[in-house]
Parts: sequence; structure tokens; C-alpha cells
Amino acid sequence: MGQEDDLIPRAAKGDWEALARLLGRHEGPLFGFFYRLGCHPNWVEDLVQEVMIRLYQARHRYDPSRPFSAWLYGIARNVWRDHARRRGREEGHVTALESPEEIPSTAADPLERSQQGEEAERVRRALQRLPEEERMTLILRHYQGLTYEEIAEALGVPLGTVKWRIHDAVRKMGAWLSVREGRMAKE
Repeated sequence: MGQEDDLIPRAAKGDWEALARLLGRHEGPLFGFFYRLGCHPNWVEDLVQEVMIRLYQARHRYDPSRPFSAWLYGIARNVWRDHARRRGREEGHVTALESPEEIPSTAADPLERSQQGEEAERVRRALQRLPEEERMTLILRHYQGLTYEEIAEALGVPLGTVKWRIHDAVRKMGAWLSVREGRMAKE
């Protein structure tokens, strides 16, 4: 994170080049964060841009003694919640991911690619079954790579809550995925 440590204070002071480089580094992970939360692919880019706008607007409030990733994902969490509220009002409810685009596979064998795609879809569906708090906590930990402490700060919850949410989410997903595997073995 060495180079990032230099960019954050410069961006906080309004250095556009530092801000652009910082945001460029986090754009991809933010796309993945929103997508895994269940955001329809058509909305992901707008949400990432909203995070970047809010980050810029709040740059002077960043505390350099705290992890940048926790602050960034705290902003992303608020953007997600605002989006879910707006969509819920517009549609009467918030829907999960409607039609996921396939993630390209590195497997050369078509059968292996197909199996990887099926497994990824099963995990995605299990992830979508989790309550939003658990889903967000698990995504921040396992996909975004935040520490438990960073997650606690980003979500504004105690460390014990983060640990319990991850434990409970993993337990639930394991049960759901093993039930499916059991059915497939019998078929």
C-alpha cells in the first residue's frame, strides 16, 4: 500500500492527479463489490461513479490514521443503501441480480468451463440468499480482502458482530451448497 499512502493525503488536499490514480486503483474492486451484492450490471457503473463523487466531496473529512479501504467501503455501503431505497420505492421492492453476465473462464476445456460456470452460479445464488448485512460483510472479507477491523469500521458495527456475521454466513452457505451437492449425488 506504500504508494497509496502517498496518494491519500494528496487527494484529500484536492490533488486531482492523486485522486484519479487512487480512484483508478479501486474502481475494479468497487465494481465487484456492487455486482456481488446483487446489483444489476446496468446499475454498477453508476454506483461506482456515485462512490467516487462522494469520496471527492468528503475528501477533507478523511482521517489518515484510519484505513482508507474502510472509509471507501463505508461510502460504498451508503451508496448501496441509497440505491436500494430508491429502487425499492420505484419498483415496490428491491430485486436480486436479474440476469448475470458470464464471467470469462481461464479453463481451456469446454466441460471444465461449464462446470466452473455452474459452480460460480451456485455460489452466487447462495450469496444472494443471505441477509444483506451478512452478504455485505462476507463480500468485504472474502472478495474485497478487508480485515475484520476494517469491515467493522466500514459498516459501523462492533468487531464481534463482523465475526459473527461471517461465521453465520459461511455456515448458511455451506449448508445450502452441500444440500445441492447431496441432491446432485443422488441424481
